[in-house]
Amino acid sequence: MNTMIIDELSNKKILLLQGPIGYFFRNLARDLKDVNASVYKVNFNGGDEFFFKNGWNFNGEMYEFSSYIQQLVKQYDIDSIMLFGDCRPIHRLARATLSEFELEWYVFEEGYLRPNHITCEKGGVNGFSSVPKRFQQYLQHHQEDHIIADDVVELGRTFWYAAFWAAIYYIMASLKSKQYPFYQHHRPLTIAEFWPWLKGGIRKYQFKLKERRIEKYLLNFKKKDYFLVPLQTHNDAQIEFHSNYSGIEEFIEEVMYSFAHHAPQDTLLVLKQHPFDRGYREYTQLIQQLALQLNISSRVLYIHDQYLPDLLENARGVVVINSTVGMSAVESLVPVKVCGRAVYDIEPMTMQCHIDRFWQQALAWNVDEKVVQKYLYFLQHTTQFNGSFYKKMSGCQNQTGVVWSKVKVEIYKKNRSTNPLLNVK
Repeated sequence: MNTMIIDELSNKKILLLQGPIGYFFRNLARDLKDVNASVYKVNFNGGDEFFFKNGWNFNGEMYEFSSYIQQLVKQYDIDSIMLFGDCRPIHRLARATLSEFELEWYVFEEGYLRPNHITCEKGGVNGFSSVPKRFQQYLQHHQEDHIIADDVVELGRTFWYAAFWAAIYYIMASLKSKQYPFYQHHRPLTIAEFWPWLKGGIRKYQFKLKERRIEKYLLNFKKKDYFLVPLQTHNDAQIEFHSNYSGIEEFIEEVMYSFAHHAPQDTLLVLKQHPFDRGYREYTQLIQQLALQLNISSRVLYIHDQYLPDLLENARGVVVINSTVGMSAVESLVPVKVCGRAVYDIEPMTMQCHIDRFWQQALAWNVDEKVVQKYLYFLQHTTQFNGSFYKKMSGCQNQTGVVWSKVKVEIYKKNRSTNPLLNVK
């Protein structure tokens, strides 16, 4: 067995930039050092510093960062850089600044396959990912193979772990803000950010009580008669960089207008709030106004905390911008329409028609289950790792609590003379 990421970085000289909230990057550094890698870390605010105390603290202005990171790469002979989220401003600047250096970039992101995986992909993730192209190559040479995706260890709930680490991160960043006077985060970075998380937790139970009968109604009386629209967070970088929408509101408007004019009259439109956005955004007024204007008030529901897997399995179809919920729907063999750009928006796993035709065609459309299984297997053996950034998997023998071990997937069958691996540069 090959450990795809950890052993690949044996004896390398690695620079860590910003990681996920919590101790994941500290623990990752320990795993990397166990394979004789040299690991360095740059902190950009008090939250980064709290969770990685032995890093270098950059507190200069942004125009100084270019020369700063170039000097680090040269001085320590860095050959690999690891970061979380390739759309963050500091990471985009680093990538542009170091474009002339021969570096391997390893990008972490929340799992494409959730909730039991994290993503680590060489080059870029989401809309910057090479997965669609590489998977098409894989399919060309595995057309008759019967492949089933691997079993995974269930992680259980991770929301409150993430909320706890987030609270500490924002508190420490706020308390040490004077030490990093020029830093600009990709989200508001003040102690006040604790309140939306607290408000979100309170709202969770309020909506659970208020909407307690909706899930039963949908599953028992409207099975395959509703379309599900899982909303993303209002500040999701995937919307800004990997779609043409200005925000969630524009997406809601487009979907509701299309549904009103083209969907079968006996179907419902169910818009579901993102759980991490409970404390930040509420779209009740917008949705009610649009529904009234379009004369579809009786056919639109806006919900918050119903059990997503059951909703997906019983939906006639799912519409997303590029949320990973769309991938979960694909796994459930439900017709999916992607309105942005996503790594899983691949024919024949998702519907490629215009959204106006999607509503009418979804019922008769069938997902190619064999292709889906191959795609899941492909992801599990290239970019997806069983684990969480926020909660260690019990029984895992390394510091991160992530199962890094996978057999590398090959593009060509073994009897061919050439045998390049999918994870080469």
